Amino acid sequence: LVNKAGTVTVAVTYKGKGAVDARHRTWVWLFDTPAIGPGSMPIAELSIASNGGAAAFDGIDAKRVYIAVAFDEGGMMNGNAPPPSGSPIGILLSTDGAPRSVAPDEDGVSLTFDDSQRMP
Repeated sequence: LVNKAGTVTVAVTYKGKGAVDARHRTWVWLFDTPAIGPGSMPIAELSIASNGGAAAFDGIDAKRVYIAVAFDEGGMMNGNAPPPSGSPIGILLSTDGAPRSVAPDEDGVSLTFDDSQRMP
């Protein structure tokens, strides 16, 4: 059975002390495993320049993906690397606290995070 590629769209809201803008973006990563950590390799990444904005990843052919985000407090992130140590981060979680998977073309995916969890 061939899996049809779809779109993963996630709206991201940052409720920390910084302002999301063109220089201080929210970065969004998709992973094909729930084991998300500093050594994990994302399958896709995008950044958002407005708080509450959405990242739309097209052509995602994984059956399920896991979502992690970070706020670029220092305005130094350019992708292709983990967030700097101390960056505010978030992972889309289910009600039991485990990473929640999302299927391509699933509606209503949103992630809200703040400064309470930071990159080691």
